[in-house]
Amino acid sequence: MDMVDVAFSLRGASIPADHGWQLFRLLAERLDWLAAETDAGVHPIRGARALAGEIHLGERARLMLRLPRERAEQSFALSGARLALGKGVEVGGARLRQLFAHATLYSQFVATGSPDEAGFQRDVSAELARAGIGCEVICGRIRRAQTEGAEIVGFSLMLHELSPEHSLGMQAAGLGAGRKLGCGIFIPHKSAGAVGS
Repeated sequence: MDMVDVAFSLRGASIPADHGWQLFRLLAERLDWLAAETDAGVHPIRGARALAGEIHLGERARLMLRLPRERAEQSFALSGARLALGKGVEVGGARLRQLFAHATLYSQFVATGSPDEAGFQRDVSAELARAGIGCEVICGRIRRAQTEGAEIVGFSLMLHELSPEHSLGMQAAGLGAGRKLGCGIFIPHKSAGAVGS
């Protein structure tokens, strides 16, 4: 899969820390192909965590989509949109970002369907084995997110000592379920300390 990240600048004050489901619904209203695009993913929006379950958005806040390359230009239609997320956010210009091989990848929320750590680790090992990927796996903190009628439970996850081929493959395919809700999307990371945060 030839996948890329599309990064949009984002302006706003704060959004809910648990925003995956709501963000996906808002994006799907504007991109009528997003829900049906199997390989598409929506990165969780990053910012400074605050009390009361909110994230404060700074100047470097970004809305990021991981998409097949042929969908990237279509996603530019989001530029200029105002989304009713939290107190409201404005989507700015878009930039295309290539995926690069990195030996260490991190996802802040991976959901496999197992709510306990032992089951989760078995699921991850099985999925990696099916993909023929060998690497060191570091499981982190438990994560929870709400959808329209259910709770998703997962864990943060770091994959270490990946080959360049496997690194790009994992970034393209992701791991587990809920890609459009911000789950199972991996980004390069320099430190194993991230997995506990």
